[in-house]
Amino acid sequence: MSKKYIITESQLNLLIENQNLWLRRRLNKENLQNFITNAEIDYPMLCDDFGDEFEFADKIISRAVDDFLLEDMEKLDFLNDQYDYLHDMVTDMAKEWFGENLLEIYRNTCNEE
Repeated sequence: MSKKYIITESQLNLLIENQNLWLRRRLNKENLQNFITNAEIDYPMLCDDFGDEFEFADKIISRAVDDFLLEDMEKLDFLNDQYDYLHDMVTDMAKEWFGENLLEIYRNTCNEE
């Protein structure tokens, strides 16, 4: 049975502040790069696994963001309600940081001659 709590506005603000602090501490290009690399390793046959570079980039980024968020989400139960919002926000950042490079990796690897 799940419990529901009533909290004050100041308590909510503190939770949101903690969420933002957690995200600011962990979310940087170098840290997320590790998750991107691990997601890429899981698809060694990318030309067979994906129809085009956009599908490849989307899958790699989505997988990396899931892994990044889920690594600590179990410890931070109060963030579970915010998962979709956080996922979208981190995905946008990951696309900006890694999207073009992932597209190029697919194009260079799966070059149709």
